[in-house]
Amino acid sequence: DALLADGVKYMFVSNSDNLGATLDLKILAHFATSDASFMMECCQRTENDKKGGHLAIRNSDKHLILRESAMCADEDEADFQDITKHQFFNTNNLWIRLDKLKEIVDKS
Repeated sequence: DALLADGVKYMFVSNSDNLGATLDLKILAHFATSDASFMMECCQRTENDKKGGHLAIRNSDKHLILRESAMCADEDEADFQDITKHQFFNTNNLWIRLDKLKEIVDKS
């Protein structure tokens, strides 16, 4: 509420171990014109990224999800690490429209 009252509309969030995170004005401009409530920066996985989490389509409802290695059964590890099947990972850079977040919070 305080940020909205101060005229802040967009929030860029990155976790503390992402030391390379920077606010990219091109991404902000895209976000601002998209009318999206949330955007997550993603990158294509390489061999160096195969042990980390990735984006996947959940079989039960076809929704996009973020899967972490702790969610993977041991017998599925090879499939989990297949960078040709699961090509993208979350950079932990998030963009949030504060007015739309407030709507969601107020509803719940």
